[in-house]
Amino acid sequence: MEKLFTMYNGKRISCIIPARMKSSRFPGKPLAKILGREMILRVADIAQQSKYFDQIIVSTEDEIIKRLCEINGYQSQLTDKHNTCTHRVAEVSQTLESDYVFNLQGDEPLIDPTILDNMIETSIINEYDFLQAIYPVTQQDIEDENCVKCIVNNNSVTHLTRKPEVFSKTLHGISGLYLYKLNVIQNWTTYDLTLVDEWNGLDTFGFIGAVKVTPFILDCRTQAVDQPEDIAKVTQCLL
Repeated sequence: MEKLFTMYNGKRISCIIPARMKSSRFPGKPLAKILGREMILRVADIAQQSKYFDQIIVSTEDEIIKRLCEINGYQSQLTDKHNTCTHRVAEVSQTLESDYVFNLQGDEPLIDPTILDNMIETSIINEYDFLQAIYPVTQQDIEDENCVKCIVNNNSVTHLTRKPEVFSKTLHGISGLYLYKLNVIQNWTTYDLTLVDEWNGLDTFGFIGAVKVTPFILDCRTQAVDQPEDIAKVTQCLL
């Protein structure tokens, strides 16, 4: 889809949407239809509504996703097979000339595009290395292992978990929205990824200690798609 080149405060921002067919909890998830439109396209539609992205790229290891995106007017880039979505974003980032990279997870079909713009404005004004979207957890979130939680200390994300041992106002949920300076994501493979390898799906561990992970607090959790039954929940929200 054609989009005018745009910037915020003179900074170029690329949006990368990682997606793959082999999700352990929901194989084929990006192509699951929500009210007749594939989820990966719905997420790309949200990115398209941002005021500041100068390009949107779906990063995937699957030709079927690449073809679907391109047929529908979205740019897509094939990557090597990786264990994490952040590896896919980092691989694509090596080819970019942007100042910032927004990692928008392909299973977040209900995100308000103004949230993307607010994160961009906040990060660039404050020159944050890495801005991580988080939200207040409910008791249901705490008990849900699909909901990744984090500890915030001194305005930094310092720890991640699926089964929290600490229950306090410092505990928040992680949302699938991440904004990095270009060099921060390009350097991903140089960080200590031991905890990323051992804690499946907790990619932010790779940045903690290497760069400051600044939290961006959302009002509440937006329903994401982790498992097949979440499609019905998202659909209900859209009706």
